Amino acid sequence: MRLIRARRRSFAGDAEVLADDDHRAEVTAYFADMARPFGTEAVPGLSGHSYGEMARALVGAVVSAAEPVDLLVLAFSVHDVWPGRATATYLSHLCPGTPLSFAVCDQGTASPFTGLRLIRDYNVRRALLVVVEQACLPYPAVAPLPAEHRGVAMLYGDGTGARATDLRQHTDVDAGAVPDLAARAVAELSAGRDARVVLSDALAAVWPEHPAVPAGQPITGVWWHLAEAFDGPADLVVVGDYDPDLRYLSFAAVAGLG
Repeated sequence: MRLIRARRRSFAGDAEVLADDDHRAEVTAYFADMARPFGTEAVPGLSGHSYGEMARALVGAVVSAAEPVDLLVLAFSVHDVWPGRATATYLSHLCPGTPLSFAVCDQGTASPFTGLRLIRDYNVRRALLVVVEQACLPYPAVAPLPAEHRGVAMLYGDGTGARATDLRQHTDVDAGAVPDLAARAVAELSAGRDARVVLSDALAAVWPEHPAVPAGQPITGVWWHLAEAFDGPADLVVVGDYDPDLRYLSFAAVAGLG
């Protein structure tokens, strides 16, 4: 599959849907009910962004009416502030081609890589990967949250564009085994060429000896820099991520960007 186009965007403020007082009250009560059995309470003042709203803008920016999509994959980890919506189905309705669509949301930071693997395995004419994260939770959490609401959309297909050269995913990887596996993956994906390597903060923390561009945002960070590479001189970009809780180690490489 060739990476035809990539777009990225930050979103300020709260979701438009939270401006509706009735909906805000319903969602606030829902999250309070979900949090209470775990011995915690929802924080006052619901805040956050809707992935439907974020992805709607991204789909419009990356897919034209003349490029019908066959498959759409939505990848995220932090949950939406609109939990009752089937967002992937909603996006299929908005996307040219009314594609088969589904979400990958239970694999932590590996979700976008799994989405890319699914796109490769489905072998369709044109596919869209949308990676989104919003920066708020309605209850206390120890997990690090994104600093901003961000999204990245990547259109893959059989047209002209950069080729997604390869993908590596490893499961059940202990932090101590990461450096050797990561070094091997980058070497294989680079194949002797100079590569711009972008690592997530979590991966950089357990593989500090490898110089890399810091990614920032937990889910969108590496993909944000990949989208940026379309406007830069990089010919080969390797992106990598490690989820220390779920123990997934993932890498992808895209060549021909410059």
